[in-house]
Amino acid sequence: MTSTLTLPPETASGDALEALIHTAAEVADPIAETAAACDAARAFPTEAFDLLDEAGLMTATLPVELGGLGLGARGSRHALYRVLEEVGRGSLPVGRVYEGHVNALDLVMAYGTDEQRAHAAADARAGHIFGVWNTEAADGVRLDPLPGGGARLSGAKVFCSGVGHVTRAFANGAWPDGSWQMVLLELENHADRADPDSWRAEGMRGSVSGRIDVEGLRVEPLALIGRPGDYTREPDFTGGSVRFAAVHLGGARALFDAAASGLRATERTTDPHQRARMGRAAIAIETGALWLLGAARLWERHEASCGAEEPGEVSARYASGDASPEAIVAYAQMTRTAIERVCLDVMELVDRSVGARGLLPPSPVERIGRDLRLYLRQPAPDATLDAAGAAALEQPHLARGSAR
Repeated sequence: MTSTLTLPPETASGDALEALIHTAAEVADPIAETAAACDAARAFPTEAFDLLDEAGLMTATLPVELGGLGLGARGSRHALYRVLEEVGRGSLPVGRVYEGHVNALDLVMAYGTDEQRAHAAADARAGHIFGVWNTEAADGVRLDPLPGGGARLSGAKVFCSGVGHVTRAFANGAWPDGSWQMVLLELENHADRADPDSWRAEGMRGSVSGRIDVEGLRVEPLALIGRPGDYTREPDFTGGSVRFAAVHLGGARALFDAAASGLRATERTTDPHQRARMGRAAIAIETGALWLLGAARLWERHEASCGAEEPGEVSARYASGDASPEAIVAYAQMTRTAIERVCLDVMELVDRSVGARGLLPPSPVERIGRDLRLYLRQPAPDATLDAAGAAALEQPHLARGSAR
């Protein structure tokens, strides 16, 4: 399956975007067929990523001039969320790694030099999988400057999704002054640094997450992306959380579909209690979809108000009613929280619907629920909700995604 779509950043048609979403939905079905085997073997879903590559989705978010489709550029943010949702519907471990790939390419395109952007795009076209690895243990990554502008790394990252298979990974670290620097590593010749066996979690087995040791690794200036502090620049940093929320929602959809198939197979679809539970689950999923739509609309209004800024810069010029960076951040926090609640509600309703038999392996309900339960454990959920509440109380006139 090869994509022939072209999506110019400013003029992508609705038909072209819908075609790309349809492509993602088509690819999700064969990906779903491979998910159980990867889970059982704790194996990386190589076949799934081959399918994504053949469909053009591994390079879709690159700018058109760099060989991509411009997915996620101005006017196509909602299409990006729907593509992520479809991939997550196929497999949450695949969706997790794919979202990291999208995130990594977005960071290079936003903050990299022309040379770095061209280099990363060429690597993506060549089939490299990108990722963003943030979680650190006590031996977090540190950078020491080298003559000529490079750096020597020390420490390690943990919970690295796709470790040993992701060959272009952000393993960001701190300079001696404490400032945070993005570092994009080329890892195909450093397989000995990966420890996938450290990932013994029952959920998200196919993500093959683990530890990577970067002690003594030397990188050239080409690997240092952006300026210190760019990685956490808002609204991109918090606003980006909507991407993984979209994947979560895809998992909730997959869980619903698996439960519905089980009810049909056991001829329990006429039970009024089952209908009520599945009706509530369907309502919850649609609620999540509307939050994604609102987040996309708000982001696109924000982009329109920014004008033609240089990559990585945030405009201070906002006309009345436009979406400020603060509004983007607050809405992303609400979206993430709302979709987490949607997923938890769907899990509970599905569990009650399928009963004990439906929760025993090799039931897809058991596997998908196990994956979703773990993937939902994103950092600082309480702080996220607290910040969203503070924004609602202190800035009640912030723009809303539901506003026209």
